[in-house]
Amino acid sequence: RDEEYLEVLQHYTTKVVEETQPDMIIYDAGVDVYEGDVLGRLQLTENGIRRRDFFVLDYCASQGIPVAAVVGGGYDNDVDALARRHAIVHEECARVW
Repeated sequence: RDEEYLEVLQHYTTKVVEETQPDMIIYDAGVDVYEGDVLGRLQLTENGIRRRDFFVLDYCASQGIPVAAVVGGGYDNDVDALARRHAIVHEECARVW
């Protein structure tokens, strides 16, 4: 599921950015896409979430587009696991910049 999701994300992110030439991107790095999330149902692994976040952030940086990333979504009774998934976007920000 990761590969299929990332392929679609990359295609449409590139297409939309090329067509709209945004001055800024606000990125909601929701983790309800996680495979164990009862609401999201997209079945991404944690590695898939990490790869998604890196792609979006790195693509914005490579295009010179400022990006504001926020966490959102994600439902889990294990709050430590949920917090780790929410931290991924911040770790990937540190990697890109």
